Amino acid sequence: MLRWLRRHPAKTARFGERIVEAMREVGVLLIAFTPLDAALQPRDIHPVGVFLAVFLGAGLLLFFGALILEWRYSR
Repeated sequence: MLRWLRRHPAKTARFGERIVEAMREVGVLLIAFTPLDAALQPRDIHPVGVFLAVFLGAGLLLFFGALILEWRYSR
């Protein structure tokens, strides 16, 4: 697998860009839909709040992680 990646640097770069783009998109979706999910929950807010904090944290982690990876690889 590593030999193939070394032999095809253009494809490897495109693959890496797509992974970073997917991370960024999933992060944005998680961030955007966290308030909607909170508004639609019919249950008590405390257990839901913990879940939503994890949901939002995962979105922020993916989004900012993708930005850091993109910044790092662009240099």
